[in-house]
Amino acid sequence: MTRGTRWLYLIAGLAAAFVAVSTIVQAARHGSWDPILSVGWIPAVIVATLPRGRGRCLPRRRSPAD
Repeated sequence: MTRGTRWLYLIAGLAAAFVAVSTIVQAARHGSWDPILSVGWIPAVIVATLPRGRGRCLPRRRSPAD
């Protein structure tokens, strides 16, 4: 991972944390779960964009020689 990529992930993580905290504060003020439910998709996006380790794929199966 390059230095620029690390900064990008750091900034994105801080932005996601800010949104999460703001949402919890808003939900507490309103006394409702609606703000939290409206941003429930954010954790899925974060997990989907996390860098994956290389070489985790299974090798291709070779077809039997005829």
